Amino acid sequence: MFIKQILNNNVVSVVDEQGQELILTGRGLGFSASAGEQVNMAKIEKTFRLHDDKISARFKALADEIPLEILQLTDDIVALARSALPHKLSEGLYISLSDHLHYALQRSHDALTLHNPLQWEVRHFYQAEYGVGQQALALIAARTGTLLPDAEACSIALHIVNAGLSTTTAKTGQITQLIYQVQNIVKYWFRVKPDEESLNYQRFITHLKFFAQRVVEGEIVDNDDAELFAMVQQRYKKTVACVEAINDFVQKNYHHAMSQSEKLYLTVHIDNVIKRMTPADTGA
Repeated sequence: MFIKQILNNNVVSVVDEQGQELILTGRGLGFSASAGEQVNMAKIEKTFRLHDDKISARFKALADEIPLEILQLTDDIVALARSALPHKLSEGLYISLSDHLHYALQRSHDALTLHNPLQWEVRHFYQAEYGVGQQALALIAARTGTLLPDAEACSIALHIVNAGLSTTTAKTGQITQLIYQVQNIVKYWFRVKPDEESLNYQRFITHLKFFAQRVVEGEIVDNDDAELFAMVQQRYKKTVACVEAINDFVQKNYHHAMSQSEKLYLTVHIDNVIKRMTPADTGA
């Protein structure tokens, strides 16, 4: 592999035998090296293979500003996330997460703690991503000696969620908030306490994630389910009334009118989940 560009003493860009550009990190990897030379294979610690040219360019710019330790931590946390989650994660996670970790450690050094207002929602609705966030805190503590506050597990989880949804971080916050709002409408409507460990509840939350993403992105799904929805309206009248209340809420607050298909799918998921719920105090 030949060196294409030296980003700093510890990070270089190379071209492999297939002509693919890679970004390599390692202590002293770029020191006293020159473009066009063979890379010192013994010094390579991490390999970043980014297929998106724009993300690769941004990562190279960031690598010149962020310490080697943070870049390597980011790679290990991304590997944790990919092993724990069934869906693909955007390469942009390398950018957003390394930048976040850099400033989170700086804030910790300056004794500045920021509260994440979505911590409860993330812990309940993105349990797998939050678990990765907690593992990340342990990894960061082991590598840097700094134990970041638990709120950072939530922030790391949100970056991972965002990489899975392929949307902006701001919209991820809106999506998470809408999931919380809709499940609360269901809880108050039926005056029940959800069994958060049940498979039906997890399916319900998964459906809400994609529904909320469509609402926030302004997308509508309509599969011409009018006949099936008419049948559901007769069979699940109370659940359909709840869904109509949800429709009124998202129209007012998100300017999204639900299609019959959206109402149908949400009705089925809600009906499945309330069968497993138990009457309880509806306090949030």
